[in-house]
Amino acid sequence: MEGITPQDCIQRAKGQISFKVSGSRIEKLYQSGCSKLLLPKTYGEMKEAVMLNTAGGVTGGDMIDVKINASDCNLAVTSQTAERFYQSNMHPALISIDLKIDNKTNFHWLPQETIIFEGAAVDRKITLNMSSDSHCLLAETFVLGREAMGENIQQCHFTDQWRLYIDGKLFHSESIRMIGDVEKLLHSNASANGARIISTIICAGPNTEKLKPIVEKNLASMNSNCACSFFNKKMIIRLLSLNGASGRAELNQMLIALRKQPMPRVWQQ
Repeated sequence: MEGITPQDCIQRAKGQISFKVSGSRIEKLYQSGCSKLLLPKTYGEMKEAVMLNTAGGVTGGDMIDVKINASDCNLAVTSQTAERFYQSNMHPALISIDLKIDNKTNFHWLPQETIIFEGAAVDRKITLNMSSDSHCLLAETFVLGREAMGENIQQCHFTDQWRLYIDGKLFHSESIRMIGDVEKLLHSNASANGARIISTIICAGPNTEKLKPIVEKNLASMNSNCACSFFNKKMIIRLLSLNGASGRAELNQMLIALRKQPMPRVWQQ
């Protein structure tokens, strides 16, 4: 129409969370754009912080930045619902997660699962810096396609970089790279082996090896393709399941056993 100039750049979502807690005192809570952080009243051993994405999901060009700093406290950070990586026709979204814990903090990173849609485009990086006297439990889960709609991932762009440090020394690093025609990759024996849901759990800190009997007992009763490794005060569990519902149920079972307490309330809704 005459007098209207089309926009060359499509509007995209930007969100930022910066949260710092020391003991029972909140020292900083900053939130902007589509990213919000709620602090519900809890009565258990751990405080809970719940992340929200008011954009409803992530697509190409979005930018999300999360910084969590916890000291001398018990803190569980989760998300209000499953995150969604939507189909994109432009450059990948960027997600940066920076976690810092010290002074005997017990920290649980427990976002609900992320659903990767056909054609999604996301680059994500997770960085953890923790002190040697602190404990951490990190759990991340990906659901490949919308199972109820019969969607199978054929094309996408997804990279995920994890860099975890104790007292400034790298103790765990891993990278996922799914780019282009990924259908064959996801069905190969060396990758997802046709799994619909993929979960990774990492525990680190003093006395982590004491979790081994708990893990072995629960793994023995699971139908998912799963395995666990213990070394250098670190534990890694992988769970791959052909069915999203049963895979999530077994993930919950394992996390409840490791946490020795119920999951955050938003997981139970």
